[in-house]
Amino acid sequence: MKETALHSSRRATQRIVTIPMLAAVAFILQFLEVPVPLMPSFLKLDFSTLPALIGGLMYGPVAGIIIEVLKNTLHFLFKNADGLLIGEIANVIAGASFILPAILLQRSGQGKKGFLTGLALGTLLMTVVMAVANAYVLLPAYAVLYHMPMAELLAMFNATSVWSLVLVGIVPFNIFKGVVLALVAYPVYAKLGARLALRTTN
Repeated sequence: MKETALHSSRRATQRIVTIPMLAAVAFILQFLEVPVPLMPSFLKLDFSTLPALIGGLMYGPVAGIIIEVLKNTLHFLFKNADGLLIGEIANVIAGASFILPAILLQRSGQGKKGFLTGLALGTLLMTVVMAVANAYVLLPAYAVLYHMPMAELLAMFNATSVWSLVLVGIVPFNIFKGVVLALVAYPVYAKLGARLALRTTN
């Protein structure tokens, strides 16, 4: 009984320390963002979602989302240039959409196969969610907060409508982003899974 309580206490302490640490690593990785050729200039690729994925695999999906929120809170406080918070909200939505399927399938005991399936589903979910979010919430919010007509905002990216920008820019970018993240995440998971006490067998 005492050993169980002690183990639970150590686990809780480890969680309290590890989650902020992973959020800090994710925040640093956000600085290493790079533009993607042929994509709208406001879309940049970084690997800051990976620490949230690792944290979620270790401690559950809520921990992964907490890391996403903490990372973007730090980004808003220290790096945000326009103070509008929309980019950070979009990053949380995209990150959570991508990591949740992989975390849930892996933690259900499906091992490498489940994790790989989860990464594919996460890419699909992120693509769909961000398409809808940009079309109906994020892009209109940018136009309102910048006091700019939507037509003028779209013209900046040579788009004739919101959905043309979404289908030509947002959708391909998120598919590309999901594939790149998956190509990095899977070997990292396969290599570190045993050390993190994660199920890695099929």
